[in-house]
Amino acid sequence: MDHSNNTVRAIYGYTVCLIAVLLFVAASVGFVNGVFRTVNPGFEGSHHRTSMPWSGSAPGLIEQRRNAFRGAMVARARLNAVRGLVVSLVLLIISIALFNGHWRWLNAPRVSLTAIDAGESD
Repeated sequence: MDHSNNTVRAIYGYTVCLIAVLLFVAASVGFVNGVFRTVNPGFEGSHHRTSMPWSGSAPGLIEQRRNAFRGAMVARARLNAVRGLVVSLVLLIISIALFNGHWRWLNAPRVSLTAIDAGESD
């Protein structure tokens, strides 16, 4: 019975470590993308051009509205980029904690229950 417990323990531990590594890789990619989006938030939205005809308005007012709209889009893109950056950072921290905890647990010296009952410590 002790052998099957060790097998289940090993399968569980290594599976969690593998999932933590995969999560780390995905969060790292998200973090790098978030950094680039934060630095240049208008890059992804640059292909969205406003083609709304604002007829009947003065040319200066049209330019002012376009600049305000462009500024709002950049601000929204930056907010979304920072949000993605924070989420990726939290996932990185969680994956590191999961991996470290389970790896240490797998490699910790095992103390049998009979040794604990007998008062032995190894």
